[in-house]
Amino acid sequence: MPSPLLSLLLLALGTNEAGRTDTPSTEVPSEHALEQLERRILGRGCEPRLLGDASRRFVEAQLLCDGHLSFILVQRSLEGRPLPETPRRLKSLLDDALTRARAPFLRDGATVIQGHSLPRSVLYRGYVLLMLAGMERAGVSDARSTALFDALATQLVEALERQLLLPSFGKSIWPCDSAPAAAGLLLHGRLRGDAASLAMGERLTARLVELAALPSGFPTKVDARGKPVEPLPRGTTLAWTGAFLAMGAHPSSATFTSALVKGHCDYPGGALLPFAACREWPRGVKGKEDSASGPLLQGGYSVGASALAIAATRLSAEHQDWHVDLRNTAREMGIRPMLEKPHQHPLETSLYWWGTTARPW
Repeated sequence: MPSPLLSLLLLALGTNEAGRTDTPSTEVPSEHALEQLERRILGRGCEPRLLGDASRRFVEAQLLCDGHLSFILVQRSLEGRPLPETPRRLKSLLDDALTRARAPFLRDGATVIQGHSLPRSVLYRGYVLLMLAGMERAGVSDARSTALFDALATQLVEALERQLLLPSFGKSIWPCDSAPAAAGLLLHGRLRGDAASLAMGERLTARLVELAALPSGFPTKVDARGKPVEPLPRGTTLAWTGAFLAMGAHPSSATFTSALVKGHCDYPGGALLPFAACREWPRGVKGKEDSASGPLLQGGYSVGASALAIAATRLSAEHQDWHVDLRNTAREMGIRPMLEKPHQHPLETSLYWWGTTARPW
């Protein structure tokens, strides 16, 4: 008897002659859909939960919504399809990230940069740095945003010189959460001609690659010295790291995306069906579900790992077939209704549309 996941895929299968599912119009977000998403994010905001489930807390949701919609708008601009008033939209998202989205991170302390009281979390600082890099890359920065871009990069370099792997929350150090900061520093170094930022971006990236080379694989958590506390590699952390380093156009992104696909991703319905999914834990390991993994499905497949793998594989020339088949699975397993009502599912929609439009900067 087939597994429940395979049964759903078989029922959903409606392929064309090429063996791939037809792509609905919601795959490429319209201006109207993005406007709906923007109004929700900047208005009511993004609920701190996954898939609307209060038992699956995700406190950084507002920051991710601000950041990923910002990335989508930058990517459209770089493709020559900017949304009307893109500079205003990007500045509004940045302002929200600098104010409301700080809340979950402020309990761990803050530092004043260009008049803004910003959390010390490496995850928070990395996201804001990438949002500023996007504005610079798209040519919509102004004196205010450029000054903040330079000051935040300088402050982050100084912090990393004291301790190369910094916490995300409290004392918890997830190496994957350094990936946005590494990409942001690499981009700052290139866009602003800053040798210190570029050198630190390379140094931080090299440290992540060094951790990935451990016999146990890329660790989930480490201590301040980089010693693994939770050594098992996870699908979400590999996909996250691969995707962000690829946004920063760093070749080492392949280290993480290849490890993800090789150790965590499968074709649950067999090689003949165009559906792929990724596990949270390595094959043979039955790890528990938590707020980082997202819902775990039959066989240990992870909604979070599979969703983030869409971005990581899109940004990898070697894994384009996986990208297509991961998107097939997402469409047939429930993303379609969310994309049709983006204002009702802002976090999931932002992450999916980022994953399907991501490009190196």
